[in-house]
Amino acid sequence: MTVMNQPSLGTDGHRFGVLFVFTAGVLWSTVGLGIRLIEDAVVWQILLYRSASLSLLLYVFIRMRSGESPFAQIRRTGFPAVIAGLSLVAAYSGGIYAIQATSVANAMLLFATAPFMAAVLGWVVLREPVRPATWVAIAVAIAGIAIMVADKSGGVALKGSLAALGSAFGFAVFTVALRWGKSGEMLPSVFLSGLFGIIVT
Repeated sequence: MTVMNQPSLGTDGHRFGVLFVFTAGVLWSTVGLGIRLIEDAVVWQILLYRSASLSLLLYVFIRMRSGESPFAQIRRTGFPAVIAGLSLVAAYSGGIYAIQATSVANAMLLFATAPFMAAVLGWVVLREPVRPATWVAIAVAIAGIAIMVADKSGGVALKGSLAALGSAFGFAVFTVALRWGKSGEMLPSVFLSGLFGIIVT
């Protein structure tokens, strides 16, 4: 009976994973509006307050959920948690700057390249197979990026586009780090990213 139930559990887990990823995309798409409504703060000010509130909230949540310090969980997980935390700082700071420097539409479309970057990184670092259809999608996405960035050949707009790509790369590294450290608890890596953000700012 247990063996027969395993496929359905796996299917349910996959469905929840897809739902969570879709929800994260929807929520992330609101970031542009929020940042544009902030008129007087620069990238590092936004990142500082965001990192401080994120770390505080997650520290309380992790303590309540697990009964132990997130630092203890980070020590057990090791290097993947550190890589994940650092990559999120790059993703956050690049994302904030991109939205301030270029149009929200342009930034969000470039952020959407993160899954393609993650697929390539997963193939290179984790040796995870990539389907032929995914390679085709990656090629089409690269062509689209080239067209989008081509008309922003100078000034702040180009820097914003490059920052958006850097942010997407940060999220891709974070995704691969999560897969790398999947045997441990990886939520504390997000808490750690907040601490790194505070130190950087």
